[in-house]
Amino acid sequence: MQLLWLRNDLRLHDHPGFRIAAERGEPLAVVYILPDHWLTPDNNGLNRLGTIKARFLRATLINLHRNLNSENIRLTLISGDPVERLMECYDREPFTLLTQAAQAPEESAWLQAISDKIPTTTYEAMTLFSPEQMAPLTNTGHDDSPALWPKSFSAFRRQIESRLALPVAEPLKTQNLRLLDWLPGWPGNLTWPDDCVWPPHQGFSLNGGEDPGIRWLADYLWESRSIQHYKTSRNQLTGLKYSSHLSPYLAWGALSPKYVWHQILKYEREFGSDEHSYWLRYELLWREYFHWTLRLAGDRFFGQREVPIAHQERWQAWCEARTGIPMVDAGIQELKQSGFVSNRLRQNMASYLIHTLELDWRLGAAFFEQHLIDFDPASNWGNWAYIAGIHGMTSSDAGAEQMHQDHVFDLNWQLEQYDPALKHIKMWLPQLGDLTLKQIQSHQQGSSLIPNYLKPVASLPAS
Repeated sequence: MQLLWLRNDLRLHDHPGFRIAAERGEPLAVVYILPDHWLTPDNNGLNRLGTIKARFLRATLINLHRNLNSENIRLTLISGDPVERLMECYDREPFTLLTQAAQAPEESAWLQAISDKIPTTTYEAMTLFSPEQMAPLTNTGHDDSPALWPKSFSAFRRQIESRLALPVAEPLKTQNLRLLDWLPGWPGNLTWPDDCVWPPHQGFSLNGGEDPGIRWLADYLWESRSIQHYKTSRNQLTGLKYSSHLSPYLAWGALSPKYVWHQILKYEREFGSDEHSYWLRYELLWREYFHWTLRLAGDRFFGQREVPIAHQERWQAWCEARTGIPMVDAGIQELKQSGFVSNRLRQNMASYLIHTLELDWRLGAAFFEQHLIDFDPASNWGNWAYIAGIHGMTSSDAGAEQMHQDHVFDLNWQLEQYDPALKHIKMWLPQLGDLTLKQIQSHQQGSSLIPNYLKPVASLPAS
């Protein structure tokens, strides 16, 4: 018997786990375990699976269930502690476990506990490059703190593009999975957060799942060809296809990064390479850099996990979109109602929380983790650390290093640069629809307040 435990590799295409299972030919069970602690609020009132995020995950699992069902394989969905649930099943009927290699310290702890008792085979499904390809930089197995690992993304990209010239392997062909189905006797069903089935109000609509992800990518590259304006439009705050919106599908593994990479190369072969197609692959390399940094840094990537709140009233205002900064409040409203915010606005929101509200960056990262449909531990926490001026590879206490002032964003300048018509603020704060850019900027600096709107809890410095 073999059991395939899926986590954030929720697809059939380019999936090494299904390939291994098909090659072995043994009866197969496929399971997704929702960790129950994801739904439990921490000391700061945050959990790890907000309603909109849960809705996207649920849709992704439903799509996977349908695709597996067509291959005569059932998907078992349960909740609980992953280690305990797998041990319970193994005690009833032994099996060989197939699962993705650990991406984060929590997963490493799970796999360590499980592999002590259950025969386990791991595979790579979330990165462009294999551990063997990355070995010259990671020094894996030789040094707990690899001296060769690039301390910046730019250095990493140069290594990949020049010295190593690493090719991205072709995605695996989808397997014929007509195996003997094995359904382990697991009691209990997966319990979802309340109301996660209801559609949110949002500026665009993304359906979770492998099939919707493949269709979205095909439209982006081949039908609407929205990639043609990616580099120039990606910093917008609103619009249907101002960005690729591939990140939710990559985060849950509904799309393989290798598949996306090679589809972009295919596009370049047909229409030619330009700054837009290069920049989309460039962003995939950013994702890769954060993933490998997290693997090497482990817990150092996050710093201390119990984060004290120095300014409780400021934190509460942030959580409730009551900071009095319309640009930030609109972003928080969008995040909580849609599960998505543009990358440009994420950076501005992070800068405000860290450098103006003077709250710990890990609070912001955890807040995003609760709500983002494209939450990815490496990319989310890595980007927050970047804005805070922290490098997780070099600090055992992520709050100890000096912040870099060049990561402080001028929100008024950013608003004028990327949304001078205030489309985003008017969408999410319609009560401010009649105001001008100058009125918003003056209010955010605290120099001339808007009547009947919240006073800033911390005003922006004068530009």
